[in-house]
Amino acid sequence: MSPQQQTLKGKVAIVTGGTRGIGEAIVKLLASRGADVVINYTSDSSESLAKNLIEQVKTHGVKAVSVQADMGSLDAPKKIVNAAVEAFGKIDIIVNNGGVADFKPLTDLTVEHYEKIYNVNVRGPLFLVKESIPHLQEYGRIINISSVAARLGLAGSSVYASSKTALESLSRVWATELADKNVTSNSVNPGPVLTNMLSSLGPEFVDGMQKSTERAAFPRFGTVEEIANIVGFLAGPESQWVTGDVLSGNGGYLYL
Repeated sequence: MSPQQQTLKGKVAIVTGGTRGIGEAIVKLLASRGADVVINYTSDSSESLAKNLIEQVKTHGVKAVSVQADMGSLDAPKKIVNAAVEAFGKIDIIVNNGGVADFKPLTDLTVEHYEKIYNVNVRGPLFLVKESIPHLQEYGRIINISSVAARLGLAGSSVYASSKTALESLSRVWATELADKNVTSNSVNPGPVLTNMLSSLGPEFVDGMQKSTERAAFPRFGTVEEIANIVGFLAGPESQWVTGDVLSGNGGYLYL
């Protein structure tokens, strides 16, 4: 992307869960538009992915750092914010992409299952934004990756779907609370995208989702790049009048 098109030049973006799938695509897109990037990842196995991704995005003339922190742990938000401030001195964009998905029927639910999902999908983003407030610049952006599951009522998704609904609700509250700094806060609601997270739910689940896409206007899985493009819009100057909203990227996906 040419310098004239680097509309995020000088901005600093945090992307949680940034080494795989949608997160990786978001990191690449924001960097291509000129943003310096803080790439969060969880496990030791992702360290090499983070290093490779840093080398890739540097080709856009931007800086990038990585920070290992499990969004389900209490110290992760502060650790990520400290890494961002130490490297760049400020924060402009927060993309709460890191998440976990695990489906269980209501009769099989446990407290452990609930805590695993809510700690990552809700508590983590909530306290990441809280820790960021002193460093979040005017006209900043908060972008939360939700899910079409938040609105579908898929069997077995009591905990996962409600965690994503909670994230959308938090996003609307932040739009109000942070408006005095001209910070926007929005959610992106992807439909089925074939990522590692989706594949981890098993071939039977993936096959079921594939069949369900036949009901959509565009009968296919989405791509990570298509979701990243929506994030790119919300991160840029064109979206200043968009806040407290949910942008769906699902190809007209319907669950009947």
